[in-house]
Amino acid sequence: MTSNDLGHINNLSRAQINALRQAWKSLIEAVNKEISSGKHIADSIYGDELFRAIGYDNPDVLVLRWLRSRKWDVQACVHQIIETLKWRRDWGVQELVAKGERGISEEEISTNKTYFMGHDKMGRPVCCIHPKEHIKGQFPHEFSERLTVFCVETYRKLLQPPIESVTVIFDMAGCETKNMDFHQVKFLIHLLDNYYPDSLALILIVNFPWLLGKSWTLIKSWLNPTVQKKVKFIHSNEELFEFIDPSVLPKRLNGTQPDFKYKPPTDEDNAMYAAFRADTEGRALAETAHRDAVRNFLDSTLQWANGDETRRVLSEKRKARKQLRNAFEQLSPYISTRTHYHRVGVIKEPIFELAYERLKPKQNEPLGLTYF
Repeated sequence: MTSNDLGHINNLSRAQINALRQAWKSLIEAVNKEISSGKHIADSIYGDELFRAIGYDNPDVLVLRWLRSRKWDVQACVHQIIETLKWRRDWGVQELVAKGERGISEEEISTNKTYFMGHDKMGRPVCCIHPKEHIKGQFPHEFSERLTVFCVETYRKLLQPPIESVTVIFDMAGCETKNMDFHQVKFLIHLLDNYYPDSLALILIVNFPWLLGKSWTLIKSWLNPTVQKKVKFIHSNEELFEFIDPSVLPKRLNGTQPDFKYKPPTDEDNAMYAAFRADTEGRALAETAHRDAVRNFLDSTLQWANGDETRRVLSEKRKARKQLRNAFEQLSPYISTRTHYHRVGVIKEPIFELAYERLKPKQNEPLGLTYF
């Protein structure tokens, strides 16, 4: 799925545009009911969660995900967004993203049981999952859940417009009963269906042992009909290569790339992490700028949602969206971390290096001296 497909940001019917308008109006109204009277959404917990979830994205693209997943039912869409904001806060998504790989079991992430590698022929990032490397009970459920959420949060930085979804390969080679962890499967399904909707383009299942056929029958019953249609059983390399070129696949999937191996944080990563967490002044300034950008975006969006399609309002909305993205970029080093994919050059987020270079003179300043 891309931004150009029907029902996506660049290809909306008049009815779908009206649904998007109504969704924003209803969402702003719903959030206002949850916060203290007189407080702007930008200054609220819910506003913070919403726009942290949006990140670098166009906010309209995120709302459209929920609209499509809820069959353009505006009230169902808004209800689920509010539930998502509550879940993100209660579950601690911001805290996980802020710690990054430091908040995950290094032993578990080093099993290399799930990772991203390359893109399919439509340009979508490919997530490879090898259940053989997951042994039920080897790690506490909460460890595996943190890894799952972190992977989903990470993949969003791999998306480049107009791409809006990923392809997942489940490599079932060598999988036995001990590897079938239904708790984790249910968690993943619930996560994607409720909190990260319309994220999947294809699910390719390779090397499936038909002795586990009953397990698939059970799992299929948990999938909604839309997701079921995205599942394809692959029976040969040639069939897999119709979707993904072997030049971007690992050797274990009969591609030509070296098999994935996790690279832990470097000394430089750790130095960056410590510097940004110590820079409370810089974080406060970045947070203020981001809240101002959120306020501007919501104000212009509400004008548009109320029916004002003048050139001035549309221009202000575009400018506010750009301001919001730029403000989030400046905030990002304080609320997230570099990852394996930054270290190998797959995710390019130069703000970490640029902001770190700006911090170095402060770190090297002699104590007790003030420079003007």
